Amino acid sequence: MATLLDTGLLYHFLPLVTFLFIFSLVYIILDNTDWMGTNKTLKFIVALSIALVSLFAGGVVDLINYIVPWFVFIFVFLILLFMGLTFLGIEKQVVWNNLSIWTVMVIAFLLLIIGITQVYGEIFTPYAGSNVTKTIGSETLRTLFHPRVLGAIFILIIASLSVRFIAPRMEK
Repeated sequence: MATLLDTGLLYHFLPLVTFLFIFSLVYIILDNTDWMGTNKTLKFIVALSIALVSLFAGGVVDLINYIVPWFVFIFVFLILLFMGLTFLGIEKQVVWNNLSIWTVMVIAFLLLIIGITQVYGEIFTPYAGSNVTKTIGSETLRTLFHPRVLGAIFILIIASLSVRFIAPRMEK
């Protein structure tokens, strides 16, 4: 049954949206820098060719389609956070000073790393492929290097370092 919330039709337009996203992003970067000089036709042709070539690289399209919704989510979250803090009476300059660009860059880098491991995971590890014979050793390695296990280990390391550095300051 067809509903208004059915997004199956949108997947047919995904290559077009990806092409437009890559084209516009490359053109904006080239237009705001002096890498190609001032010739707008050359910038248009370079952006068009990069967007066309990237459409035929399946991994790049999958990576962009995986990462972009997360960036949109974070952008909307930051806008709502900024609006909420200004609504509570905090001045805009204080919010801008406390919202570090490094925080956003670290989150963007982590999203890029997560996207790369999700899209190219079977290329980086020989233990995740479907045509690998399953032995006890390969299944152990596959379990140890699973993204959820690595994430849990990362959280445990951060928690232990936090306790190590915060506890001595609490005693004083």
